Amino acid sequence: MRKRKYIGGKIIAVIQGLLSVLAIGLLLRLNVLPTVYLITVVVVLVLLFLFAFFTQVSSKTHAIGKVATVLLSILLAVGSWYLLETSNLIRNITGNEYKIDNIVAVVWADDSARSLQDAANYSFGILETLDRNKVDESIVKFKEELNRELAYTAYGDFRSMVDAFLSGEVQALIYNQAWNDSINEMEENFSESVRVLKSVEVKTEQEVVKSTKDVTEEPFIVYISGNDQYGSIATTGRSDVNMLAAVNPETRQILLVVTPRDYYIEFPGITNGQKDKLTHAGNFGITASMAALENVYNIKIDHYLRLNFTSFVQIVDALGGVEVESETAFTTLHGGYTITEGTNSMDGEKALAFVRERKNLPGGDFTRGKNQQALLTAVIRKSMTPAILTGYLGILNGLENNLETSISSEKLSALVRFQLSHGGDWNIVSVAASGTVSTEYCYSLGTSASVVIPNEASVVEIRQLFEQLERGMIMK
Repeated sequence: MRKRKYIGGKIIAVIQGLLSVLAIGLLLRLNVLPTVYLITVVVVLVLLFLFAFFTQVSSKTHAIGKVATVLLSILLAVGSWYLLETSNLIRNITGNEYKIDNIVAVVWADDSARSLQDAANYSFGILETLDRNKVDESIVKFKEELNRELAYTAYGDFRSMVDAFLSGEVQALIYNQAWNDSINEMEENFSESVRVLKSVEVKTEQEVVKSTKDVTEEPFIVYISGNDQYGSIATTGRSDVNMLAAVNPETRQILLVVTPRDYYIEFPGITNGQKDKLTHAGNFGITASMAALENVYNIKIDHYLRLNFTSFVQIVDALGGVEVESETAFTTLHGGYTITEGTNSMDGEKALAFVRERKNLPGGDFTRGKNQQALLTAVIRKSMTPAILTGYLGILNGLENNLETSISSEKLSALVRFQLSHGGDWNIVSVAASGTVSTEYCYSLGTSASVVIPNEASVVEIRQLFEQLERGMIMK
């Protein structure tokens, strides 16, 4: 009778043992713990299993042991689930080898056409070269749906195409929706003035940046790009945030460089010697933005990390909001939020409005770069509090499908192990490139727009900082 009395407790102890094996297996798969930490975890779990089992052979310890075993089993089950979700997330955000472009057919919002069929007899405007392959692929699909040819005229740039649309020379347009905000800059509220008749997703392969550097021993540079689109991270869009993080693991130094979105520079292999805003490079793909920045600073970028507005809002909300320091008081155009000088409490939407704002800032794009750095600092600080535990699931949900990186899962694991092994603080130096606001011709638009002419002294200073970090010199 007594032996039967303890069978339930022993079964629970066996379940705890199996969950312990599962947790160890997932830790090995995630591979983020240094060997000494992993051995410690294994020893502790083995001891806890032995405690759970042997408490079930005595009437004095049976009840206490069963309660402890049930609690430990629950903790192991929850912990294993967290480990599994984390492992899946790392796999999902690394190695994305394609991007999505939404090619749309639009008419004016007050046009009588409500579908592509209604506009079958319209004349469409397209661009001669920009995104031409994707547009041609979409036109083929439009023709298949209508079972007839489409009449269209090709224009050399956005200005010419939009002017033809405004004058009635063409009644509809077919173009990459990623350029909407750029068109809005030359034709106010354009995207709100048109109706989408049909949208086609065009998926194309993109080059994945692969570096052979050992991220725990050699200096490396990561390009952090903030996509201005909502939804899937694979969707093409301008890069509103352009930050370079140069890391030297040996000297434990990090250099953060913010480049204004409107920096007026060349896109190697694309603009043919002409110049354009840095933000427009994002519409040509992540590698175009990287090549443009490499050309400015004479560097080689090893990896990229790309996130969009969807992930940004969810991460801040998952942390329970953040406290952000603002150098100036202003009201955001997006959402109409009031930002005071000094400390501001922000949820996800307010934080997004804070880092997007530039028109109501005294320093324009330059101040926005500082605001982006201030918010990044606030998120890092909040992540070092218990909020990271309570918001962990929300953070995972926010990152899934909304963040991608070329850093392999093996290198991400190595970085975590490195920090756990060495601990300690990092010397972080933040700097923003400067320039002069001007109005210049932009390659992708085919017309003039507001840009920032680079300050050569600022660029040279940043180049020198990259060189200092590479050589292991102490930056100030």
